[in-house]
Amino acid sequence: MKWDQPHWSGKPQPSAGPRQKLRPNGFARLARVCASWRVAVVLAAVLLAAALAVFAATRLSMDPDQRPRIGLDPATAQLQADLATRFPGVEQTFLAIVSSQDPETARQQALALAAMLQQRKDLFLDAFVPGTGAFYDTNSLLYRDPQAVRQRVDALLQLEPLYHAMAAAPDMGGFAALVTEIGKAVEQGRSPPGLESMLLAASATIEAEVKGSPRALDWLALAGLDAEVQANRWYVLATPVPGSEPAAAAAARQAAAGMQGVSWLWPRRALASSPSELRDFVVPALLSALLTLVLLFAALGSLRQALAVMLSGAVTLSAAGAAAAALGPPLDGATWSFALAVLAPAIVTGGVIAVAFGQGRARGLAPMQAVMLAAHRQGGFVSVVAALFAVVWASWLLRHLPSLHQFSIIALVGCVAAWVSALTVLPAILMLTAPRQAEAAPHWLDEAMGDGRATAGRGALDIAAMVLLAAAVFSTVFLPAMRFGERQLPSFPPPQLETPDARGAVHILVQEAGVKEIVSRLSALPEVGAIRTAQQFLPPDAAAKVGELHRLAPLTAFTPAFAPPADDVSLQQDFADLQSQLTYVANSPSSTPQLREAALRLRRAIDLFVSPDPPDAQRVSSLEKSLFGGLAQVSALAQRLAVMQPPGVQDLEPQLLRRFVAEDGTWRIEVMPRSGTGELSFAAALRRAVPQATGEPLVSLVRNEMIHHEAILALATALLAAAVLVLAVLRSLRGVILSLAPAGAFITLTAAITVMLDISLNAAMLAGVSAAIAVLIACSMLVAVRLRGGGPAGQAHILPLRAVLLPPITLAGAAAPLVISSRPAVAELGASLAMLFLIVGLLIVLLVPALARWLDLLSEPAPQPVHRQK
Repeated sequence: MKWDQPHWSGKPQPSAGPRQKLRPNGFARLARVCASWRVAVVLAAVLLAAALAVFAATRLSMDPDQRPRIGLDPATAQLQADLATRFPGVEQTFLAIVSSQDPETARQQALALAAMLQQRKDLFLDAFVPGTGAFYDTNSLLYRDPQAVRQRVDALLQLEPLYHAMAAAPDMGGFAALVTEIGKAVEQGRSPPGLESMLLAASATIEAEVKGSPRALDWLALAGLDAEVQANRWYVLATPVPGSEPAAAAAARQAAAGMQGVSWLWPRRALASSPSELRDFVVPALLSALLTLVLLFAALGSLRQALAVMLSGAVTLSAAGAAAAALGPPLDGATWSFALAVLAPAIVTGGVIAVAFGQGRARGLAPMQAVMLAAHRQGGFVSVVAALFAVVWASWLLRHLPSLHQFSIIALVGCVAAWVSALTVLPAILMLTAPRQAEAAPHWLDEAMGDGRATAGRGALDIAAMVLLAAAVFSTVFLPAMRFGERQLPSFPPPQLETPDARGAVHILVQEAGVKEIVSRLSALPEVGAIRTAQQFLPPDAAAKVGELHRLAPLTAFTPAFAPPADDVSLQQDFADLQSQLTYVANSPSSTPQLREAALRLRRAIDLFVSPDPPDAQRVSSLEKSLFGGLAQVSALAQRLAVMQPPGVQDLEPQLLRRFVAEDGTWRIEVMPRSGTGELSFAAALRRAVPQATGEPLVSLVRNEMIHHEAILALATALLAAAVLVLAVLRSLRGVILSLAPAGAFITLTAAITVMLDISLNAAMLAGVSAAIAVLIACSMLVAVRLRGGGPAGQAHILPLRAVLLPPITLAGAAAPLVISSRPAVAELGASLAMLFLIVGLLIVLLVPALARWLDLLSEPAPQPVHRQK
């Protein structure tokens, strides 16, 4: 150091000369042109955005509940195609459960409902009630237990003389003689079983005749040979026309609207409810826009700048919406979420330009100078951010996920639109809305955060950052347990094994010869709850029961031979004899209480029939045919049962047979999961046991495996490309660590949260995760270059920390209002995205600055020991 230096000698310092002007770069020149022609630029942007928005509104359709399009492997696709070809609509069958305290009422109501649905050929391929039809009427006796079959055969053989006697004289005189014989048998202690039932049935027939509503005596029911109705619950199986499930479900609800005790079990495709556009989309969108505006205003400190960023984002959304409409396919459960994805780069790029512009104005610069300076200093960073989002979205283009492929194209269009809008439209709007006098007061958030210069509380922040980093490192154990899958609709109840419910079933197509071996193999699996084949609908132990029925072979025919009507005197005498004999049976001490009650009821019925005026011969003849005409049915049925053969599968009702055996002879085995078994676990177990298994559970398993595999590859590709981009921009290993380490922590923390909350990342959530990662890397880069960074964005250090917090907080606020939607897909995505962006904000505030301080400490040279001279 020399004495003649100015600050030591007191000599005046030489003049530094005029300050060198900042030479504007290309971004500054572009901003100057747009700001100079601000009215034309803003007007053109508004007109273009309006045109694109109208095009999107008129052409765009979406259904967030529709499953995303995911390409299946050829084997699974072929198995599903075979199932749909051989058994069309079997996986989308509607099941109606009809219940009533009266079994016959439930049965008739189920038949009526099936008939109404069967008439809608435009919506239903088929509708029927299992357990009804000619097959069950013919073989109903074989569905009873062997003991019951034996008892009915014994009773019929024992009552054969009685049937012959009634058939020989089917009139009141013969009936009186029959009652006389009954009285003699009772006196001798030989009362055959079934007499009480016969007398009560005859009483009911005569009482119906008295009321004027004739009803024939059911001799088949008395003999125990009828199709007995005992079930209080009946089922209707309705197969809708493929593709018309929602409309068919609405028609089914309408058909059952006037019926009591009818409940439905719907397949997934029929669960689509009529959307409420106001609550599902309009109100959440308006709240999202309002909350976004409020957060932008809080972060920027200027309503004009907040509106400018909002208008720039609107241009981006319009461009992306038009691209979505132009691509053609309706938006499904993944592609509909493009709005939040394209809003992310618009908020990041627009927020950086707006904050830089506001800082220039606070320093006293004119609006034009502030716009040019913001574009000059931040144009490079804005371009890097756009490139970062582009490489993240482009990583999905290489994957075999058609819905996310379409989503990535829409997002790329939005990314380009956000970049162009931030460098052209936003400067024009800022210039157009800028006040003449700048506000010199510092922003309240800068004062609260000390703009990074305050050291108070830094130790507490370091502790919080260390805890967060430790949690992120520990959360790596949750990475293998992350589940990638699709949302299960909450209105989809578990399968009910006690019903014909086939929802969630796995289907196995096989020839008849291989059915037994596969059923035996499946029965050993703990995940299997029920196995259904066509064979199980045949009566059990049919051969043994048929052998019992063959004992009816000696039974001779007894067809009633009705004589001409008798004269009035004979009829009066027959009724008098009948009443006298019934009185005798009722008063006999040898009669059982049941027989006594039946005889008294029959006598009262006859008293009502013959008084006050004796019936004429025509009325008596009609009553005799109601009483004895059904004997011929008993005789014919007994003769047919005597030669019956065990039924085969081909004898089943055609509607039921078509559900289990195709026209080409292929059998379908229907396998249901055990209660409490997860759908994917059930599908995996079935696939291991029978590789040719197919059905919706197998499709869901394959789809989840595809999403899992493709998502890992896409995210890995995105992180690798982002690392290369960050390294090329920052040219510093320190900057790469600061930019990418938070992304790794974000992934592990997301894994821990999803596993602990039992959440599966579906396609829409994966798109949101990609957007959150891109925002996190971009904001981390901004912090890295602010804390002694470099590269093309070397001047970014002038931006305050609120510029870093603005994107995640604003995006979290934009996503949060979606939780009020009645659509589960919309509400779940809104909640998950809000949570993800809040995690991003937390990592930016705590982890990135702490990492920078820790890296600085590691890079400092170690202190040299001081040696004392002796």
